[in-house]
Amino acid sequence: MRLVVLSSGSSGNATFVESEDGGLLIDAGLSCRRIKKLLASIGRSLNDVEAVLLTHGHTDHTSGVRSLVRECDLRVISAPGVGEHLGAEVVEAGCRFLVEGVEARFFSVPHDAPTYGVRMERGGVSAVVATDFGEVGSDVLEELLGVDALVLEANHDEDWLWSGPYPAHLKRRIAAPNGHLSNRQAAEAALALAPHGLADVVLGHLSEKNNSAARAVGKVKAALRGGGFDGIRVRAALARRPTPWIEVGESVPRIDSGEARLFGA
Repeated sequence: MRLVVLSSGSSGNATFVESEDGGLLIDAGLSCRRIKKLLASIGRSLNDVEAVLLTHGHTDHTSGVRSLVRECDLRVISAPGVGEHLGAEVVEAGCRFLVEGVEARFFSVPHDAPTYGVRMERGGVSAVVATDFGEVGSDVLEELLGVDALVLEANHDEDWLWSGPYPAHLKRRIAAPNGHLSNRQAAEAALALAPHGLADVVLGHLSEKNNSAARAVGKVKAALRGGGFDGIRVRAALARRPTPWIEVGESVPRIDSGEARLFGA
């Protein structure tokens, strides 16, 4: 199993996941034309997509669904409260289902609208895509334990948010337990998961005003380095710019104490 985050942020979200049996999208929050271009940039096309899994009902996760279905009659799957208006097959959170050779299940995350992460497993490896939520409580952390690859929200830097241009009510909404994750929260989650096999972290849904890729990646890498997990790969996903391929389950390089010192640990 491997994946590419095609685009992430308030302007549109989509992640492509493939196995030997076929490919699927996690969310389709961009136009069909844009998704085609992004797929082409990684050597794929709509012919490689058999299904769309929806994690969140807002347009930055769903706006391309209807045009994709018209063009290639994709299977659309969602948890309750997310995709019924788009004709999705509704699967209850926690129930496992098979799609393109991948065993998947939705799990609820705290947000101000029905929102879910999705965990996918195949051949002994696992990946999770989870964005648009405000805190990583014990229930969410349990869903993430043992994952090999994680696409996780790092929406804002707390200092930038509170000193930034947004009105006070919006700042409070973003920082609330049912709002959006900060760099600090993403770093804490990654560090908690690091001893349990985590190899790849992709930070998503970065705010264009209250964060930067360097800021988010730096915060998470620093936390992992401080815990002795220098080898875990950390990347940021950006709007309309695909990440490199993430080979789910690819081993983390071992860094001995001498090498760690060279990297500033």
